[in-house]
Amino acid sequence: MDKKEQKKLMKAKIPCTETGIEIKRTVCNVCCSAFYCGQLAYIKDGKIIKVEGDPDHPLNRGFLCTKGLSTRQYIYSPKRIKTPMKNVGGNLVPISWDEAYSIIAQKLNEIRQSYGPEAVAFYSGIEKWYQPFLQRLSYSFGSPNFCNASGTCFEAVHMAWKLSAGRLGLADSANAGCYVAFSFNQFYSRSLDAVLMEKKRKTGLKFIVIDPRKTPAVDRFADIHLQNYPGTDGAVALGMAHILIRDNHIDNDFIKNHVYGFEQYAEYVKGFDPETVASIAGIKAEDLERAVALMAS
Repeated sequence: MDKKEQKKLMKAKIPCTETGIEIKRTVCNVCCSAFYCGQLAYIKDGKIIKVEGDPDHPLNRGFLCTKGLSTRQYIYSPKRIKTPMKNVGGNLVPISWDEAYSIIAQKLNEIRQSYGPEAVAFYSGIEKWYQPFLQRLSYSFGSPNFCNASGTCFEAVHMAWKLSAGRLGLADSANAGCYVAFSFNQFYSRSLDAVLMEKKRKTGLKFIVIDPRKTPAVDRFADIHLQNYPGTDGAVALGMAHILIRDNHIDNDFIKNHVYGFEQYAEYVKGFDPETVASIAGIKAEDLERAVALMAS
């Protein structure tokens, strides 16, 4: 093979003996462990030169979102911190891991001795795999103050489910006739869900989207878009409950046997009639009525 042909193969990133490019199977590590999508990494001289979705991976089946496709950019970013950094006179300078561990251990023991272990909070960022180990370290140290990014993400959902139903539940979208979504932006944040929603839409699933913005998902899916003011999702939800209870679109037998505090809740949502919600959320009262009618049908 002449150099011209070899150059063409390299430009196209074709894996073969002539280019020295190999394909390695791996996973995207940007999201949490529930979304480790399969990747094919094209490797040349130990460096990733291209990534694409793995068509044989059971989760994403070849699909990658923009985050997964940006793998090379964040792996090889010059802004990545690769060693511990110490503040010396206002400047961050690299230090060894041994020095960093020694400083951290000394400081932790000093704080525990002077103020008690509960004076320390352990916090983890978005990376998920090491969080159980950090939590065990926190409790072994004697501090219950373990926090992570899930506190502003999935953990809030988890707590809401546990408080209202006793355990975590999942949407039964396979058997649903209507999908109610708050801040629905799947093409950017949950791309695999967008693929699933595309399929469900074709089978007749109806969508009600409550979102201040007009996202691509609104354009693609929404049968009804309630474009409310930011921060008023709760008022819209309570307004929906008001209409459902008012028009008796509820499962009275289930409520009687399994729901605690329904009478108090029903009394509370009386204050969220469609006109009141319209004034709070900036939507039309008739649109709220239309959305709940679609839910009920």
